[in-house]
Amino acid sequence: MNNKAVLTSIFATFIALVVFSVLFVVGTKDINQSVDNKQATVKSSDTDTNTGINSDLPKENKINQLIGKKYLDFYGIDEDGKETSISEIIDGKPAVIIFFAIGDKPGTFDFMPHMNELYDRYKSKVNFVAVLLSRSDREEVQELKRIAPINIPVLRGYSDAIENYQISKVDVPYILFIDKNGVIKHIILRPESEMITEAPYVGHEDYKDKTQEERIGSSIKEIEKYIIEIGE
Repeated sequence: MNNKAVLTSIFATFIALVVFSVLFVVGTKDINQSVDNKQATVKSSDTDTNTGINSDLPKENKINQLIGKKYLDFYGIDEDGKETSISEIIDGKPAVIIFFAIGDKPGTFDFMPHMNELYDRYKSKVNFVAVLLSRSDREEVQELKRIAPINIPVLRGYSDAIENYQISKVDVPYILFIDKNGVIKHIILRPESEMITEAPYVGHEDYKDKTQEERIGSSIKEIEKYIIEIGE
């Protein structure tokens, strides 16, 4: 092969690599834009002045605004690595959605394992989803489920879950109880804590005089009562 042919071949290879790189970047941008568009679609179609939360109100009043209204949809990645929405997972069944975070030891490692028995008992009637709000990957989720342990299916949530429900790091575990019509019937925040908050309002003043294990036990009984209610 003469020098001209070699140079032509090198130039053609260079052009091909440039084209591939451009297509790769554009493709990645399109994928990210697709995810953003899906989240935007959820917010525009499912959030309005009747269902949105007034961020200026105290936390108790914020969660009260959601009671009796349709849940707000959001996206995430399931344990198989598939992007899906909470509405696809619920699919018209009653649901218990638990927002949690890896770094929250009392809520994740002390409370969440107590939900396994309720999950095993009622999963045929009610959909359970544990929405992880911490940045993590599939392997971390698998390890977390093993060491906690957590039997409930985990969905790695996007930021729209946090925004739709105005969730802050001190709110988790944040539990939604949704009936078969998609209506939010109850919300419980921090079930293992003295700072427990619930909508509709329930007084938990006695939690200050209990150990964490006692608080968790009391919360589990109340959670089971709500699961039975939405599963009927």
